Amino acid sequence: MIQEMLCKFNAYLKEMDASPASIKAYLCDLRKFIRWYEDATGMPPKTAAVIRLDIVEFRNYLERGVKQKPATINRALASLSVYFTWAAERKHILSSPVDDVNTIKEQPHAPKWLERHDLHALIRAVSDRKKPSKRDHAIIVLLIHTGLRVSEACRLDIEDLAIRDRSGLVRVREGKGNKYREVPLNTTVRNALKDWIGERESGPLFTSQKRGGRLTTRAVEQMVSRYACAARLGEGVKVTPHVLRHTFCKTLIDKEVSIDQVAALAGHGNINTTAKYTKPSRQDLQRAVDRMAWE
Repeated sequence: MIQEMLCKFNAYLKEMDASPASIKAYLCDLRKFIRWYEDATGMPPKTAAVIRLDIVEFRNYLERGVKQKPATINRALASLSVYFTWAAERKHILSSPVDDVNTIKEQPHAPKWLERHDLHALIRAVSDRKKPSKRDHAIIVLLIHTGLRVSEACRLDIEDLAIRDRSGLVRVREGKGNKYREVPLNTTVRNALKDWIGERESGPLFTSQKRGGRLTTRAVEQMVSRYACAARLGEGVKVTPHVLRHTFCKTLIDKEVSIDQVAALAGHGNINTTAKYTKPSRQDLQRAVDRMAWE
């Protein structure tokens, strides 16, 4: 049965060191396909019974029936491709029915990042409290000035830092794909971290002030959202730890740092990922045409 296959597929993804977020996305897309198949045929799907036409009809349903975005549809197709390729490799089926199924054309767009004034407003919100949190300030400054993923920041120990008077670095021991990298720390980050660490010499870098122990990614996401709300940013401006990562990469590109250096700092496995930050945002294009205005 398909549910038994999903359990085996889940175990395979864990063996391959897929991130929890990726595993969740794969299984969510597969369950979405199962629900559609059951509604369309009146029976649960068997892996070996799924044919290319089923995949095409599922794609058409997502596009025209529930009008999902191209990126969402293509992610679902990618999830199905990974699953059926895995099933074919284990001889459960002869070949993947997803092969040669066309994806939906996507309109390329730039990642979302913070404009300079919004970034400054966020930092002011962290500092303007009656009793500013040294920990929160250190986390947000670290995310902005290193581009670390929130999961990478939460896994840091004090021993992962090397802070000197004129230089410093942070060792990311378990980056995406379990890749190790070292990210230099500028004066702003070094000062914020030293202020937070104080005399401590070991243990988790960021700890929960209520429960003790290592701070979770969810707690950081909620904290960033809370300060963004206090900053009263413009309508439609959403701030997450990943937006701060995008802001780091975009700022470096705007300052004409070479794309290969930005890729190394951000821990991108593919330089095409970094190339997204060279694509102008709507604000970039607005500033460009404003230079021609006669008024």
